[in-house]
Amino acid sequence: MNKDYSLAGKRIVVTRAREQAGELIQKIEERGGEAVVCPVIRFVPPPDLTVLDGALRRLSTFDWIFFTSVNGVAFFFQRIQELGVSMEEFIGRIAAVGKRTATALEARGLSVQHIPGKFTAEHLIETMHDKLKSGQKVLLPRSSIGREVLPRSLAALGVEVTDAPAYDTVKSEGSIAQLMNELKAKQIDIITFTSPSTVRYFLSGFSLAERQRYLEGVHIAVIGPITERAVREEGLQVHIVGNEYSIDGLIESISNYTG
Repeated sequence: MNKDYSLAGKRIVVTRAREQAGELIQKIEERGGEAVVCPVIRFVPPPDLTVLDGALRRLSTFDWIFFTSVNGVAFFFQRIQELGVSMEEFIGRIAAVGKRTATALEARGLSVQHIPGKFTAEHLIETMHDKLKSGQKVLLPRSSIGREVLPRSLAALGVEVTDAPAYDTVKSEGSIAQLMNELKAKQIDIITFTSPSTVRYFLSGFSLAERQRYLEGVHIAVIGPITERAVREEGLQVHIVGNEYSIDGLIESISNYTG
């Protein structure tokens, strides 16, 4: 089997949080590219755990738990352990956005009853219509800055939603200064973004004039349409969009890009 060197000679910036960047870095390097690690976000427990703690203490009352990210899974179970709550109290069903999220749950011995074919909140709602009933209770442990589309759409279906902040996404200081030097020297080919928060926090380190000057000639690659929208809202062009809304899909799209 011939080795894929489709990214040979490309210097590709990885803006994911450090603890999540490994997979993308590995896949870039496997295809001959050089990963430039610049984590612009990090994940921390939220300052107020009241809603999540209350939900965890009444797990048996929920019909569904919707997990929208691997982070949500990790912080959810971290808090369960801290409170001494048993997951055995939960007798409902679980939905997960994305294969990675489902795998993280299955690694903890849980069965996932629903995974949408496309890894977005919109598609989760679209594919759950026949599974949800008015009056059911859904727990949504997720980022404190999560989009409102999921709880709002669930509420519109008559479902009682507990939107429980399980973690905060905050800016990781200190990474952008070094990268700016490389951008000035025109040593960067592609910048990858895997969430709207990576877009916002990355660009917060640049003035409007610096964006135009330093990002000229740099191609922007995003994991899917939600992140693409965030880039366009910042006034920048998106060159590459992942075809599966996953790290694998992002890498494939970058590898096939000929611009």
